[in-house]
This record gives sequence, C-alpha cells and structure tokens, in this order.
Amino acid sequence: MKMKLMYAVVLALVTFAFVGCSKDKDEPIQKGGSIDAAVGTYKGSIKIAGVDKMFDKILVVTKVSDGVLKAEVSDKSLKLPVKQFNVVNNMNISIQTAGVSPEGSFLFDVKNKTLLCQGEETNAGDIFYTFEGTKQ
Repeated sequence: MKMKLMYAVVLALVTFAFVGCSKDKDEPIQKGGSIDAAVGTYKGSIKIAGVDKMFDKILVVTKVSDGVLKAEVSDKSLKLPVKQFNVVNNMNISIQTAGVSPEGSFLFDVKNKTLLCQGEETNAGDIFYTFEGTKQ
C-alpha cells in the first residue's frame, strides 16, 4: 500500500513539473498580416488632461510604412501633436503598438472597428490625450 502511494505521489510531481514548464503564459504578441485595416477616419471623443471630454472629434490614421501608422487629430485648434506608432497585426484580432512606445499607445479592434489611441508628451509643450472612436 505504501509503495502505491509513493508511486502516485512521484507520478503527480513529475506530471506537475512537465505541465508547469510546457508553456509560458506571457507569450509575445503573435505577429502577422497587414496593418491596413487600421487606416482610415475615426469619429469619437477626446479627453485631454485637465479638460472636459470633447465629443464628435475626428482622428485620421494613415500608413507611413509596413509597421508604422500616423495618427492626427483633425481639429487643429486643439494643438495636439501628430503621433507615429510602431504597430503589429495581432493575428487579425487587433492592430496595436509593438511594445512600449514613447509616443503613446495605439489599439485597433479589427472586429469592432474601434480605436483607443493615447498620445504621450514627447516634447516640451506636448499635450497628453486619449482618443476613443469608431472607424467611419
């Protein structure tokens, strides 16, 4: 009886060791596909630090190269800087910032055609803003 119990315990420990090492849960973003789906005009809201949220604002996203998108708020009176983001296509689920970017973050949901874009302060006088909108 003791031998069977000892065998079961050893088998359980070996199984847990293999299961625990089989795969990392923090896998990198799976890259692949075009970033063209994120290119276009978005309508939504802008939140600027210290200012009330503004609605019905337009943000235009253009493609600079295969892995770079440019985001520009069309309302020039807001004086928000144009931002460029290094992005990847995450298996056609999202198009998002590749790693940490000093420019901010870019996240486009391919299925819902929604965008969350945050422009960080990268130069003196820049304004931090968040844009949430839907592709038109």
